Amino acid sequence: MDFSRHGICVSSSQVLPLTTVVFLRFGTLNGYGVVRHCTPHHDGYAIGLELNEDTKVTAPYADDTDVDYYTFLQVNPKAEWSTIHRIYRMMASRFHPDNTETGDSEKFLILQAACEVLSDPERRAAYDASLQSRETGTLPIFELSEFVNGIEGEMNRRLGVLSLLYNRRRTSPDRPGVSLLDLEKRMGIPREYLEFTTWYLKSKEYITVADNSDLTLTALGVDFVESSCSKTPILQKLLDCGPRYVTSLNAPEGGDTLDREREKRPLLAVSA
Repeated sequence: MDFSRHGICVSSSQVLPLTTVVFLRFGTLNGYGVVRHCTPHHDGYAIGLELNEDTKVTAPYADDTDVDYYTFLQVNPKAEWSTIHRIYRMMASRFHPDNTETGDSEKFLILQAACEVLSDPERRAAYDASLQSRETGTLPIFELSEFVNGIEGEMNRRLGVLSLLYNRRRTSPDRPGVSLLDLEKRMGIPREYLEFTTWYLKSKEYITVADNSDLTLTALGVDFVESSCSKTPILQKLLDCGPRYVTSLNAPEGGDTLDREREKRPLLAVSA
């Protein structure tokens, strides 16, 4: 039902006494937790479990350090909490492991981690500061050998460019362009390499070049990305760890203009 760094809330048809030790297996989560509360919920009970220290390290948070939560949620970094809350609810329903068609426990836990951080003003401010400090450097994923060596490296560089432009167009449709210089900085790949990459993508009509030389993704490029991400793991990872500048560059000061309502209710309150 709910998840945080310290505990998990599950539904149960049975009462579990306080301090009961429970074994958990959920996605990469694997280990023991202790019952800290058990309260009536619908036709059963909501049970709050505190994770022990060994169990905490099996949670996916240690592996999602490269994930940009704003890009993962596809929201502007300046979006109000009400907007993030609404999108979280939609994605949680889609990725929840109980959903037999689209459930994804790994994405669900990353989603929960994102919501835990972004729902707390102080933690969100600290997270934003950490993102700001790494904006000028190369995204860690592009330091892998898969983006350097031989034909495979060239093919993956194409996916890298497409992922950056896809995230940019999706989150900033009014300013979808990204300069070649910005791509060079974010990918940590020399322009000489990217020139061949962008020539190919332009020839395939996946990208176009604007009058100011910015690169933008076409509808054909969007179709390619969306049809390929489910069968190309590295493309999905690229989309999830896209840089924050793709969503924040030239963003309006007021944040996300799609949603201005002032919903201030807390979303996550896992008792552990």
